[in-house]
Amino acid sequence: MHTEQYPNKIAAVYPDGAAAEAAAMALEAARLNNTAVLRLAPGDSFADRRIEPETGAIRDTVIRDTISGGAAGTAAGAATAGALAATTPALFVSAPVVAPLVILGYGALIGATAGAVRGLRLRETVLAGVVRDALDAGYYVIVVYAANAEAQRRAQAVVNDTVPEQTAQT
Repeated sequence: MHTEQYPNKIAAVYPDGAAAEAAAMALEAARLNNTAVLRLAPGDSFADRRIEPETGAIRDTVIRDTISGGAAGTAAGAATAGALAATTPALFVSAPVVAPLVILGYGALIGATAGAVRGLRLRETVLAGVVRDALDAGYYVIVVYAANAEAQRRAQAVVNDTVPEQTAQT
């Protein structure tokens, strides 16, 4: 079939349970340190939770990136308000408190939204989608979580040896 490689994660899709089990056994036989192997079969309950087990870390990253994005957006809004005050003072004369607050609010909103999107790590949701689609189609999936790039490289070498070649249809 094929493999998908993500930062410190590898997902390999297998046509049947025997091929997936052989791959899992090859990974265990390789005695790779700093890796965790997850076996998923079609119809597994709670597959989503098992695919992305580090939801607490994702939540913390989203919160941190949202706050830092909001702060950066507020700073950009303050700079914009200052520039507008110099170029269009009539706006600030007619609404001396509201106009700068609106500009700061828009900056904070845009920055916080950008930070939240960055914090969601969209590649991870792509991995979960690929795995869910494979499971829904009746395939078996092995997901390898590696603690670092070196462990991921070694696990990828083992997985590459276990993934069956696709046959060409003529």
